Amino acid sequence: MTDNINLNAADDTVPDAPSRAPRLLAVLVLIIVAIAGVVAGVTLERTVLRPRIWPSRMAARGERHPAPRRPSAMLGADLKLTEEQAVRIDTLIERQMHGFRSIRQSTQPAIDSLMAQTKRSMDSILTPTQRALLDSARARREAEFRKRFPNGAPQRGPGDWGRPPMPRP
Repeated sequence: MTDNINLNAADDTVPDAPSRAPRLLAVLVLIIVAIAGVVAGVTLERTVLRPRIWPSRMAARGERHPAPRRPSAMLGADLKLTEEQAVRIDTLIERQMHGFRSIRQSTQPAIDSLMAQTKRSMDSILTPTQRALLDSARARREAEFRKRFPNGAPQRGPGDWGRPPMPRP
């Protein structure tokens, strides 16, 4: 009653080859998952990531350069601002930006001095080879900045949002 397996050398039967169906199914599933990942990635990039790309990058790729956004445009949709409120908010924020610019102008020499002191201190710590690498990295950053902003740092002034500032009441 026990089953004995006959391992007779005279038995010429070839054992069945493993089926290829599971392997093919696994490859097919991997291909479908890869395609779905690419489609999801492209969709995510176009709907979420692309609107946040810097306008200069968009222009470099030949895409249309969007108009500067008004400060009130960031609030208008949520708060349902009237046109008068939008103008007043734009004017208020423009005045604040002017104040920030004037503060920066008055403090910029102190900031520049501190940055130069930091550079000298870092240079005293680094080896000559490391200083050369750091200087080349700085030069690359400055070249990229000049390429992005050929006329210097971007400035915003009155009317940058498509309308002149509202006169003070």
